[in-house]
Formats: sequence, C-alpha cells, structure tokens
Amino acid sequence: MRGLAIATVVAVVRAAAAEPAPSESAASEATEIFNEARALAKDGRFDEACVLFAKSYDLDPGLGTAVNLADCLERQGKLYRAWVLFDLVARNSQNVQSRARLARDRADALISKLATVVVTLHDPGAPGLAVRIGDREVAPAAEIRDLVEPREIEIVVTLPGRPAFRTALHPVAGGTASIDIPAFGPLEEPAPPRRLRSRVYLADAIAAVGVAGLGVSLGFAIAARRQYTAALDGDCRQGVQLAQARCRREVESAGHRADLATGFVIGGSVLVAVAAAVYVTAPRDTVQVAPIASNRALGLGIVGRF
Repeated sequence: MRGLAIATVVAVVRAAAAEPAPSESAASEATEIFNEARALAKDGRFDEACVLFAKSYDLDPGLGTAVNLADCLERQGKLYRAWVLFDLVARNSQNVQSRARLARDRADALISKLATVVVTLHDPGAPGLAVRIGDREVAPAAEIRDLVEPREIEIVVTLPGRPAFRTALHPVAGGTASIDIPAFGPLEEPAPPRRLRSRVYLADAIAAVGVAGLGVSLGFAIAARRQYTAALDGDCRQGVQLAQARCRREVESAGHRADLATGFVIGGSVLVAVAAAVYVTAPRDTVQVAPIASNRALGLGIVGRF
C-alpha cells in the first residue's frame, strides 16, 4: 500500500509544481482567507473552515495551508483526501522537519483507516480503455492497487464500442477488496436494423388477401373454362331451339365467371403490389443486443421498439 501511495502523491506534487507561482494579490488574498479559516477552526466551525482552507489552497497551494486543510478534511471524514495532503506535506517539508514529522505521523495514522482496492485487467493495453474507482479515474494497468475510504466503491471499466463493466466493492478499514475484470470480447458488427414490425405485419396481411384473390381468380377461370367447354360439346351442337337457348345461357355464364376471374386477378395483383410497397417503404427500427457483465451476473440487453 505504501508504494501505491507514493505514486499517487508524486503525481499530485508534479502537477502542483507545474503551476505558476501565485501573483502577489492572490497570495495576499489567500493569507487573508487562511486567517479567517483558522479563526473558524478554533471555534469548532470546521465545515465552514474547510471551505475557506480549500479556497486559500487553490489561490496559493502552500504546505502550511495543506496541513490545515488535511486536518479539516479528516475531521469531516474525508480520509483519503486528508491522507493525500498529509503525505504530500511530509514529502515536501525537508526544510521544516517538525512539520514533516507531524504530517508523516498523521498520514501513517490514516493508512489503517483506509482500505485497498485491487483491480485486475486482462487487457490493460486495449485502445480507449478507461477505469474509474469511485469518483477517480485511474490509469489502466494489469493490476491496479488504490487506496479508498472504507465504504461501497463502484468500479467502472469502459471500452469504446463495448458495454461498460460495473460492479461494487465493500472494502473495510485496513482490508483489501479485489475484483477480476473479465476480458472484453471482440467488437461485433451491429445487426442490420429491422423493418418496423407493425408495417411488416400490415404488408403480410395485404399480401395474404392479394394471394387469396389470385387463388379465387384461378378457381373462377377453371370453372368458366369447364362450363364453356361443356356448353360447346353439348347444347351448342344441337340444332334444337331450346338447346340453343341453353347454350347461350351457359356461354354467358362462363363469360361472367371469366370476367370475375379477370377482376380477381387484377385486384389480387394490385394488393400484392401494395403489400410490396408497404414492406419496402417500412421504416427500419434498430434493435440493439449487447452483453451485460458484472461480478454477479452475465446476460443480454435488448433495446428497441417492439
């Protein structure tokens, strides 16, 4: 844990060193705010004091202010932030040994009140991989060890194009909680969007009616052909007047059936064409299917309109 803590604080020190020195007016304002914060702290008004210590530190990040801010944060229960500041002061107060010893003792005392989270990644070099432990972004590595406060900590690992891995750990003070992040699978090509189901069902219904119409037309056509053939082979060959009358009626009836067959052919064909148009012009509806992974469950998530 001590090695990890060193790395964290060194990063903070380097970031602070890169910042330009405060202007004279900013330093003066920081001193004024610091004195006001000290007065509030002496009166036990630590919530108000912490706000002012933080403001003073932002204006002029001096080590003396850092010690007071760390003490205030510890009283508020913000142990990790307090530890970071105490450790920073201890490492950068070589010229003030009393302050260095005080800060180191306070930082070491806080270590036992913090917990360690260990996150194992199977592909830490994946492009775009991001890891968040609680409210802090951390650099991906094969094994990440981080100090946290002893409470529920959310671990979130994301990779572009993949569903995020989320889980929660419950480390205790002085203990270690570990999580092994499963490897992200290969990026799957998204399924082509499907046509809106309601329009597809409508097209199917219209097509079914159209096909039924074509079937009816075929029935009428066969019946008309048979009736016409029977009339020609029967009554139409006889010279008797009564037979000729029956022949004309049968031929007219066959013609009527043929007309019905023609009408059903046209109607059925139109309906089939309309069904094709409804299907082709149906808007596409995207349905996304993605795996969902956590330390407790595996499954599939389906998003779309049904």
